[in-house]
Amino acid sequence: MLHLSRVARRFFAEVVKTDYMVVKMYTPTASIFNGATDIESIYFETLDGGKGVMNAQHMTYQTTLLPGLIEVHFKAGQSKKIVHVGGILQKNTDNSVDIALFEAFEKGDLDWDALKKSDVFANEPIGETGADIDFLKKVGLQLRDEVSNASANL
Repeated sequence: MLHLSRVARRFFAEVVKTDYMVVKMYTPTASIFNGATDIESIYFETLDGGKGVMNAQHMTYQTTLLPGLIEVHFKAGQSKKIVHVGGILQKNTDNSVDIALFEAFEKGDLDWDALKKSDVFANEPIGETGADIDFLKKVGLQLRDEVSNASANL
């Protein structure tokens, strides 16, 4: 029986928890933060309608982000606002935070007025018709509106 307990025993690495957050925020094409340790808190909205504040004292957590605005507040008092089209936020047991965004923009990245007027999100594929295309068109317009509304807060 002693032999079985040795075989069945699990071995885990010890996680060293810091007293500050280590933040990685990225999109498929860019790294916004890569191991930033000077972040005090992160404000965000979740897909289920909740509003969240992430800081070093927050418990382990994972959520899907609602397209909109993420506010990052630094220890030195500055803040940075980032508009995104959705993603995942995860706080790990070692106080690291991973934020994977589908796409993200800062104030100077786009012509926001042109985006608000654009119908490019609602263009349907050539030759395609039907309920699925109508749904995608509606989702595209809604996404455009959510990103445009969030950009007003930059």
